[in-house]
Amino acid sequence: MTFEAKPRRFAAAVLLATAGLLVTSGPGATAAPGATATPEGTALLAPAKCADYGWVKVIAQSLSMRSGPGLNYPPVGPALQRGHRLSCFPVEAHGSRYDLCGYSGANGWIPIDRDGNSRRDAYVPSTCVVDD
Repeated sequence: MTFEAKPRRFAAAVLLATAGLLVTSGPGATAAPGATATPEGTALLAPAKCADYGWVKVIAQSLSMRSGPGLNYPPVGPALQRGHRLSCFPVEAHGSRYDLCGYSGANGWIPIDRDGNSRRDAYVPSTCVVDD
């Protein structure tokens, strides 16, 4: 590892921690369920899967719902804030890759029921929510 790599990795960790997406594990701390460990003793929260018709919780500071499964679809409704709970359908994989919420090259989208009518009304990236 070169001297220049440390500041970049540290800056990335600070950015993720500030966004609330990085869980630090160390003495007295435990990793979140479904977390993926990294060599530095940190963990990224695993992308949500939403089994059957279930619930997910927003972990991003602010998250736009999309009209379809991709960043090329327009946002619908107001942006969701961290902690917002959504009813959802199982994750769907789509070809369009994205780099969001600490993940690179992800393509999972969670259909959500924002109206409570048991229909898919919008989509959110699976990396920006956790199963609830």
